[in-house]
Formats: sequence, C-alpha cells, structure tokens
Amino acid sequence: MSSSSSHYPNPLKVGVFLVEAGTQFLDIVPVDLLSMLEKHYLDGVAQMAGQPELGANGVDMEYFFINETGKGPNQMTGGAKIEVTHSITTCPPLDILLIGGPMPNYRPSAAVTQFVKAQHKHVRALLTVCTGFLVALHSGIFDGKKATAPQGMLAGLKEEAPQVKWAEKRWVRDGKVWSSGAVTNGLEMMAAFMREEFADRKEAVEVVLQMSDVAIRGEEYKA
Repeated sequence: MSSSSSHYPNPLKVGVFLVEAGTQFLDIVPVDLLSMLEKHYLDGVAQMAGQPELGANGVDMEYFFINETGKGPNQMTGGAKIEVTHSITTCPPLDILLIGGPMPNYRPSAAVTQFVKAQHKHVRALLTVCTGFLVALHSGIFDGKKATAPQGMLAGLKEEAPQVKWAEKRWVRDGKVWSSGAVTNGLEMMAAFMREEFADRKEAVEVVLQMSDVAIRGEEYKA
C-alpha cells in the first residue's frame, strides 16, 4: 500500500502495545503527535494557524491500547497508568502499530510474538521506540531488515542477532517497519513517518510539526 495514498481507512486504526511489566511512558508519546492530525484537532487550531480550511486535511483515527491480557490500567514508568482497551486476542487488525519500550531484559511470550506477526501482515506501518525493538526482534519482524535500537545495545545486538542489519541511527525505515534509537528519537521518527505517510496532506503535517516544535535532526546522530 503506497505511503502517500490519500485513501485511508475511516477511521484509521492506531494501536499502542503496552508491556504489562511497565512500558516507558515517554515511548508512547509519539501517538499523541500523530493524533494532532485528527480533523477535530486541526479544526481547533485552524484560526491560530491562519488556515481556516486546515481541518479538511484531517484524518479520523481510532485508538487501541493493548496489552497481553487486556487487564488494566497498565502500569507505566513515572507512576502513570494507562487504560487498556483490548487484549492481544480481542484487538482487531490495525493500520498502525506503535510498540513502546519495556525493561531491557524483557522477552515477549509466544502469544505476544504471534500477535505482532499477525498485525505486521496487516498494518500500513509498525513502529518501535527505544527498547520496543525487543518485541519486534523476538517476533522475527526485523529478520533480514535494517533496524536500529538504543546505541548502548547495538554492539551486543550485532553479535546476538546477526540476521538483522543493525544501523547506528536515530531512526531507520525498512519498508513498513520503522525503529528508533533512544526514547526521544521516537518523536523524530514519528515526524518522519507523518511526512511520508501523509505526504498528500503536507500542509497539515507541517503545521502540526511546527506547533509541536519537534526537532528533526535527521537519521544520523552526527547531523
């Protein structure tokens, strides 16, 4: 499915996978940046942006906050708790799946890896933030693909998972699979994703990114 297609599902089904052991709260923040493309949000900022027709470029979205059991609220870092809407067995096929980072020693269950594999076949995009790569890696999603992870883990990963083309970058895209390095690189990755996925709505995307002041430093850490 073309990234620049203007024919989006209505609504676009956006899923956030939460590791019950405690997902990094900041890792799932990129979904909020994406949500700023919704019509009702763009309608609300249209006057401030001096573009009264901005809402016409909005995208309707529906959100799914998923963990393995469906029990919640899901404990996050920083003392936060997120309401869970679905388990991995009740979640419908998604259009976008964002996977936030668990503790580095996390290993997904067989049920979780099957869920991720099934969703990967259907989604327009699968995005991992920081240690969220562990879920995709152990699900086989990264096999044969270019991907990234936190810088401090890359040396070990190159030895432990040589089937992946590891790159030391802020974010990496390989087809419909996106991965980011450190926690805040997730926002930069999401900004790049929005520019690609919603290229036909460039004006709205740029207004959102300008308002949120997300730093776009490029994929390379030296940039």
